[in-house]
Amino acid sequence: MTKIFYSHTQKDKKFLNEFDTNVCARVGIEAFRSELEEISLPAWETIALQISQSVALFVLIGEELVKFQESNAPDWKFTQNWISYEIGIACQLGIDVWAVCDDVPINFPMPYVNNYCPVGISQKDAFKYFRNVVFQRYKERHNFPFPFGDISTGNNLGVICPHKNCEIEFNLHMILEPGETITCPQCLEEIIFPEGFNLPPTPKKK
Repeated sequence: MTKIFYSHTQKDKKFLNEFDTNVCARVGIEAFRSELEEISLPAWETIALQISQSVALFVLIGEELVKFQESNAPDWKFTQNWISYEIGIACQLGIDVWAVCDDVPINFPMPYVNNYCPVGISQKDAFKYFRNVVFQRYKERHNFPFPFGDISTGNNLGVICPHKNCEIEFNLHMILEPGETITCPQCLEEIIFPEGFNLPPTPKKK
């Protein structure tokens, strides 16, 4: 069975449960959830093994994770170090690394992300997209290389951050109207899309 790995904080359990139960499980994909698994020591070896058996790593960023980072709590660094470790392993293995935000702005830098969705699955279109496109594609043993061309729409989802101190490349999995912006997942600077992004094709006039 196809497996994916979730990188997350236990504080966003509601978001994780929705993503796992309502989207991932319905497609028949197994997910490793570290806070629900009995991890044998040393933990880093178990995590590395689970990531090596996965087709992609999903960093799930919910409201509680954002609040956790902003709180400057002493144990935030512990969580951040685990996320960085997991991303590093995924990059070494060459598997996709996703940042999925539950309708919250990302507020900590995430290098090496190659797929980015700032829209939560509570939105109907995003829910369908993950279930019918993203996880179905992984189930068929395909990934999302940069730049990814959406066959169904003909749109190229590839984005390069325009800020010279960054220039990260990633696939952006969302629709933006002209003038809308996103926060870059690496440098956290604003990226504006004057002409919009990934908009549905305009119907041809008869």
